[in-house]
Amino acid sequence: MFKEIGDERTFNGILNQITDNIQRGRLKAGDALPAERTMAETMGVSRPAVREALRALEFLGIIKPVPGGGNYIADDLDSWLIGPLSILFKLNNGYIRQNQQLRAALERESAILAARKCTPLDAAELLRILARMDMAEDEKSRGEIDKELHTKIAKIANNPMIFSVLTAADQLTENTISGIRDYIMQKDHSEVQIDEQHRRLVEAIINNDDRQAELCMSEHMDTIEKCIDEMQQK
Repeated sequence: MFKEIGDERTFNGILNQITDNIQRGRLKAGDALPAERTMAETMGVSRPAVREALRALEFLGIIKPVPGGGNYIADDLDSWLIGPLSILFKLNNGYIRQNQQLRAALERESAILAARKCTPLDAAELLRILARMDMAEDEKSRGEIDKELHTKIAKIANNPMIFSVLTAADQLTENTISGIRDYIMQKDHSEVQIDEQHRRLVEAIINNDDRQAELCMSEHMDTIEKCIDEMQQK
């Protein structure tokens, strides 16, 4: 699986071999990596060099260390971009409007893809989430269920890149404007508008109507942007 590193920089060589093995399917989610000593001997490098590369992969969410149990490929490789992207977005956190515009574009694409790929099981889960949202009494619970709904739509879309960037952008919005979901989901804001938007969006996705799903999500994102503007002005 691993071989001696040639002329390339040691750090890059170790990273490249591990990621190449993941890409080629030789290493899969949940698989254990060889011991640091074994990897160092096989690649002809020092153990500290291997350890440095593994820590970098841990930061990226690709490697999960288990104390006393070695290093494993992360179970959820689809979300490995979320951590690094969140940091990059935080460095640019003065541009909340641009961040929301990015999120809106990704949400629209997710809605389109979800409408094309929605299965009967997905449809049942979306309807269950809507029912729970309708029964929730307080804004915090409604906000949490709202996030669950958007996450489910992104997962149905089944595009790991979109999911990771969208999740990172969403986290930045929540971190920058505390309580934004609670504010949006207040009954006096959402009883007619937000709830109806969610209902029509889910209906379009269940009916595999990608055009209508895009339109519904666009309307929903416009409403969210207006709520963000309101909160920033207070």
